[in-house]
Amino acid sequence: MKKFIHIVCGVFLIFLAFPGMAAADSKFAFQNSTNLSTWLWDTSEIVSDQDSIINNLVNNNIKVLLLQIDTTLEQKYYKEFISKATANGISVHALDGAPGWVANNGVTLQQNFLKWLINYQEFAPSNEKFRGIHLDVEPYEHEQYEDNTNKFLEEYQSMMMTFRNQANQLELEFGIDIPFWFYGVQYNTKYGSGNIAEWLCKYVEFISIMAYRDSASGTDGIMGISAAEMKLFEKYNVKGTIAVETGRLADEYQYVTFYEEGKAYMDQQLEHVYQNYKANPAFHGIAIHHYDSWMKMK
Repeated sequence: MKKFIHIVCGVFLIFLAFPGMAAADSKFAFQNSTNLSTWLWDTSEIVSDQDSIINNLVNNNIKVLLLQIDTTLEQKYYKEFISKATANGISVHALDGAPGWVANNGVTLQQNFLKWLINYQEFAPSNEKFRGIHLDVEPYEHEQYEDNTNKFLEEYQSMMMTFRNQANQLELEFGIDIPFWFYGVQYNTKYGSGNIAEWLCKYVEFISIMAYRDSASGTDGIMGISAAEMKLFEKYNVKGTIAVETGRLADEYQYVTFYEEGKAYMDQQLEHVYQNYKANPAFHGIAIHHYDSWMKMK
């Protein structure tokens, strides 16, 4: 009996010395070996729910949080939240964008964002600063895009040049989201002609592919639809992130999201993605869209 007690006590002491050991053993490799990121679109949550958000991000090994900018929110909330994120090894990037950013009056929307960010960065101490800019603009969602595609793409390209230069001046990473099918979209603008995904690879270092599918394998799975752009990322030394969806969508779009399947299945599929791309120099990480729907998944 005494021998049994000694063994149990010994095991207990090991867990006291290495409290994270059991949890680490149960996790998938992608959770520990790659940059995980997510989007937080409802910025009001950082006013009243800061500690809960930080705990969730830490527990899910998130390294980069893409946090939407609400210019009406007092800057003190951003400062408090980013300070806590920094203390926990999480980089916060300033997120915004909409199809209207490349339509009429779009430049005004862009400049409002940049003015706010420049002012914020100027007065924030190091541990409260943003570490990057992240745009999710999706010009193809604008109702007039099909009628004048090249006009919208030219405005989109001009915006990329503006933000890339501004990010460099602020010493921030500059990243964007693109759909997996962008490699097939042709442009003919003042910037020349070609496919838009390849043009972006020449000017943007960090790109997330919206590879929204609920299975890793197959020609229409996450890896299959990411393949063309991952090759472009390799060619142009882009740091590519593969993103998946967790939000609830209409029945005909269930194949786009992991909402129905749940977290356990999603983690299995993301592990397949990680194992497939881990040796690829262009593979920078996995992103999960988005924080709120992810945390509510079954």
